[in-house]
Amino acid sequence: MSRLFMKNYDVITFGSASQDIFVFSKEFFDKKLCFALGDKNEIDDLIIRTGGGGTNTAATFVLQGLKTAYYGSVGKDYAGLLTLIDLRGHGISTDYLNILQGKTTNHSIILSKKEKGKAILAYRNASGYLPKDFNLKKLKANWFYLAPLSGEYAKKTEQIIDFARKNKIKIAFNPSKEQIQFYKKSIRKILPKIDVLLMNERETKMLFGDHKIEDIFRSIKPFFKGLFVTGSEDNIFGFDGKFIYKGKALKSKAVDLTGAGDAFGAGLIAGLIRYNDVIQAIQLGSANAADCVKEWGAKEGLLKRNQKYKKTIIKKYEF
Repeated sequence: MSRLFMKNYDVITFGSASQDIFVFSKEFFDKKLCFALGDKNEIDDLIIRTGGGGTNTAATFVLQGLKTAYYGSVGKDYAGLLTLIDLRGHGISTDYLNILQGKTTNHSIILSKKEKGKAILAYRNASGYLPKDFNLKKLKANWFYLAPLSGEYAKKTEQIIDFARKNKIKIAFNPSKEQIQFYKKSIRKILPKIDVLLMNERETKMLFGDHKIEDIFRSIKPFFKGLFVTGSEDNIFGFDGKFIYKGKALKSKAVDLTGAGDAFGAGLIAGLIRYNDVIQAIQLGSANAADCVKEWGAKEGLLKRNQKYKKTIIKKYEF
């Protein structure tokens, strides 16, 4: 479809696209991942999926009935073609999928001993490069979801946020380590422009310092008027400038934690769009993450619109 014809989307996601290759073998960790050169080692199973924060979150939005496009880059290679096919198969618009000549699509090789654990070999390339015709003026949406960005995309973070603010597009921001390091000193300038900030506990302390979560909320209250949701695998904390939200993350029998953060963040934003209620949004995000980790791959177990799900208890306190 020609890019001259602009569509209005509920959500446009930004972030990486990758091919995730799950390799299963009982021998990996028994041998401590040490193999002699020239050896041929048998594996027990192999699963290939698409991944990456930008496409993973887009899958949740589509499944929740939202008109969604993905903006990001892949290489002109087999994995890039697989990403294109997979996005279209999910009903995600590829109008802003950039296929870059001379670049290689991101890959993750997950060496797994199934229930015992895993090690990840990550190769990042195409998702860090902008297209030559990078131009935000083409984009029309109600929300931008910024999954973790790297490379040239990470350096455009503030430009994307400023464009969204100018055009009354709401911003959900889930920064990468690279973005945290890059914007750590100027975060007070950026935060007032963001509607929702999504981070895990470790990332939160990287950005704001090793303080209690409530103290971090107190420190940002004067200049941040959006919703900030953070936490660990067990706990969830939220702050909207007036109220603090606390709860326990839903637990499930997990086989693959790879896409849990993307499932939670996108589920939460989908919940805000659908319900306009923080507690219901956090509950949908937590349930989406709990279902996602039951399957191999970051898009396989995601909740569908109107699918029943277990709701965690979230308590609300005036701050």
